[in-house]
Amino acid sequence: MKHWIRRPLPHHEETNVVFFRGMSLDALVRGLLGTERMPLAYGTGGEWGLVMHDMFSWESGNYDLVRYESLCPPGAELVVLVTEPCIAKAHGPAFAYYRDGDLITHFSFESPSQPGGEEPGLLTPALTAARLTGPHAELDGDDDEERIMAAVAGFFSLPDLDMP
Repeated sequence: MKHWIRRPLPHHEETNVVFFRGMSLDALVRGLLGTERMPLAYGTGGEWGLVMHDMFSWESGNYDLVRYESLCPPGAELVVLVTEPCIAKAHGPAFAYYRDGDLITHFSFESPSQPGGEEPGLLTPALTAARLTGPHAELDGDDDEERIMAAVAGFFSLPDLDMP
């Protein structure tokens, strides 16, 4: 998953990837700018749009996480991937899904079997089918992040981001 960032944006490792639908690109970009996050790349078309933005604020010392609830109006959905939640501690990526301004489900790629949110088990069937959670889970491989991302992308029918 991190290759999505490093190939098209090689000098922006601390980047969040946000898929959106049910709202305009302009509305999301304005919301991100309001939180002092610089959009770096975007794409639209099909069912989902995409924005990549700096994880941290351009304001010196502002390392707070983005409050995506306020960026997700009624009728909208956001699938958020934090690619480097704590680069200094080498934590794995994190996933969150927002709908109508509410955090529906989220988990760390380090522990997909420990989700939170209003519907923590929303992705459990997809993660279990991919053998990422449940009694037959097969983790600790070099491809765990890719497998998790494939399960998330499949569940939400996200567009492929196989960038050159």
